[in-house]
Amino acid sequence: MINKTLLYLDFIKLLDLLKQYISTPFSSQLIDTLRPLQTVEEITERQDRIEATIEIIKWDGKIPLAGIPDIRDVVKRISIEDAILDTHECISAGHFLKICDEIVAFLKKAHNKKSFIVDTIGKMKPLQQVYIKIFKTINHESFIEDSASYELSKIRADLFIQKERIRKQLEKIMERNEVQSILQDSYISLRNGRYVIPLKPNFNQILQGIVHDYSHSLKTSFVEPIECVELNNTLNILKNEESEEEKKILKDLTTFIRKHVGEIKINLEKITELDFYHALALFSIAFNCVKPDVNMQNTMEIKKAINPFILLTRKNRTIPIDIFFEKEKQVMIISGPNAGGKTAALKTIGLLSLMAQCGLFIPASEKPAIPYFSNVFAIIGDEQDISMELSSFSAHIQAIKDVFEVSRGGELILVDEIGSNTDPQEAGALSMAIIDGFIEKGCKVIVTTHLNLLKAYGHIKPFAINVATAFDSNAIKPMYKLLYGIAGYSNAINIAKNMNLPPGIIEKSYEYIGKHEYLLNDLITSLESGKRKIDEELKETVRLKEELRKRLSILKEKKNEYIKKLEEKFNARLIAFEKELKEIEKELARKERLSIKKSKERIVALRKKFIKSAIPSIGEISVGDYVRVRTLGTKGYVVDIDKETDMYEVVIGNVRTKINREFIDKVELDIKQPGGNGGRVKVDLEPVEDLQINLMGMRVGEALKELDRFIDRAVVQGISKVRVLHGIGTGKLMSAIRNHLSGTGYVKNLKQDERNTGITIVELL
Repeated sequence: MINKTLLYLDFIKLLDLLKQYISTPFSSQLIDTLRPLQTVEEITERQDRIEATIEIIKWDGKIPLAGIPDIRDVVKRISIEDAILDTHECISAGHFLKICDEIVAFLKKAHNKKSFIVDTIGKMKPLQQVYIKIFKTINHESFIEDSASYELSKIRADLFIQKERIRKQLEKIMERNEVQSILQDSYISLRNGRYVIPLKPNFNQILQGIVHDYSHSLKTSFVEPIECVELNNTLNILKNEESEEEKKILKDLTTFIRKHVGEIKINLEKITELDFYHALALFSIAFNCVKPDVNMQNTMEIKKAINPFILLTRKNRTIPIDIFFEKEKQVMIISGPNAGGKTAALKTIGLLSLMAQCGLFIPASEKPAIPYFSNVFAIIGDEQDISMELSSFSAHIQAIKDVFEVSRGGELILVDEIGSNTDPQEAGALSMAIIDGFIEKGCKVIVTTHLNLLKAYGHIKPFAINVATAFDSNAIKPMYKLLYGIAGYSNAINIAKNMNLPPGIIEKSYEYIGKHEYLLNDLITSLESGKRKIDEELKETVRLKEELRKRLSILKEKKNEYIKKLEEKFNARLIAFEKELKEIEKELARKERLSIKKSKERIVALRKKFIKSAIPSIGEISVGDYVRVRTLGTKGYVVDIDKETDMYEVVIGNVRTKINREFIDKVELDIKQPGGNGGRVKVDLEPVEDLQINLMGMRVGEALKELDRFIDRAVVQGISKVRVLHGIGTGKLMSAIRNHLSGTGYVKNLKQDERNTGITIVELL
């Protein structure tokens, strides 16, 4: 990564911004070294860690990292053999270890812990025994406690007694009458580690002593009386003993801490890492960032992308942009007026791409997709270098040459105002050749330009796409949006006109620009206007589609509620019907015989109505007897009888069949009357040839009449089962037919056809 790219795309500023979210001084260095990662796997791992930290903050609040002391120098010192920590360093180490335990306890209680947090908890070392020993030895004011050792407590007790002796001795001296005259003030002071009293300069006429200090005015001498010299000497000996004992205690404590230096280093490393990801997570939350999908598919799609520095500057007035760079496209040519947002769009694409390559979340919406780039190079701004005697154009070309030489393919190349500061025709030709060179290497290229040749290049080349920065022609101001598939125009003359440049100059400008250039700009304007209308219509279509989807969703919800209520209602009715059915079953059991009797009477009545002559049943049927099969309307003779099942085997023509006794009648074969009836049944209605009747399309009254005629014929012919085709429709005809058949006495059972619900099967008595 060329360092200038990081500057051009404000990546260095981004690192400074990220540092504002750190809680400890440890992770600052990690932020500084943040650079694009080498593989997609590394990027995904960092994203997962940021996401895990965001989950902790979202559900349980910020991790309590604030206030943790910086012990990096302490760790360095403790790693040196024979080095002894002072009290402040020991207390810092104690506070650090105690906060580490508090952080682990916080994380253990946290909800929705992901693998990074679980791993951090597992690797942090609990060192409670270390900081407890430190705090028992040294208090929070960095003073070694008397209880740190028996020797220290004894020495300090002797010190207290010795100080009291000195104080009392000095007080006695100051109370003497002769001393009162030379006494400058009535207090005891400490100078050079020795207790003294303030006396006037002429004190030696009355009191012998050693002067240890003078006041600024030289009017006061701080004198140690001769009587107190030995007492002060003894006091200083005790103080030296105290100091030596304190050193011994600190040495022992340092040795104890040094035994755990490896574990302390691990904790320091994990806290540094945790604070690093904590800062990245806080930044992501503050800027409404989302996790991008960094992939090898070579497709870039970022909806509502925002440059964080534009957001900091414009706040609520920031306008997001949509970035679409399809897999098939290798070049994006952004054009439009000056101050129209071209460079801002270019820098936004570059910065967000860099952030994604670093494994950071980006300010956007939904699920952004960003290709994995082996590197990102940006050439933005005036490269003029006076010291090297390079013009703006020469410096610009030199920068492009430097990038071209180091690129190997797979990079993202960003060039602002490519081919600027020279003749437009030559600049256009050179720019197209430069882009071709990068494409041949396998790079993706995004450029901004005012050159019409490059706009034409964007239309002609299948791997290129033109993108215009939206511009309000009426208000003469940029809209900071990207319009894909069309080229933008500079609109410089209109901007100058809006700035009240004299009309004569404006008119001359139109003359000088040339007819073709004017027509081209006019064409671009028309295309932009048409594109805007299409976009608006598309948005309206999407809105209507979404509205219809919501309505359909509501209807589905209401339908489900309605069905649920119906089910509850039907279940209640079903329970009632079941109770009623039990009562009906009991009633039917009582009336069954009467019902059968009435049914038989009905059959007899029908036979009387339709049968003019019939062959009477003649006694018992034996093997060899001729019989008439009522269900078939034909005759045959009996060849076998099964008395147990009451089944008779009858030969009819060439067919042998078994028939129940109730469906056959014994007859006499009459061969004397070939021209007569011969004893056969004569029926005044057509025989039932098809055991199914089709009533579909008929009115209820007409259908019931046809049904009655059909059923009567079936009953007369002894048919036990027929099918009624009524269809489904509104269900009115089906209900009427079933109700009608249920009310007759010759119907044994009604049921719906399993394959076709529009057919009812009727079983007859």
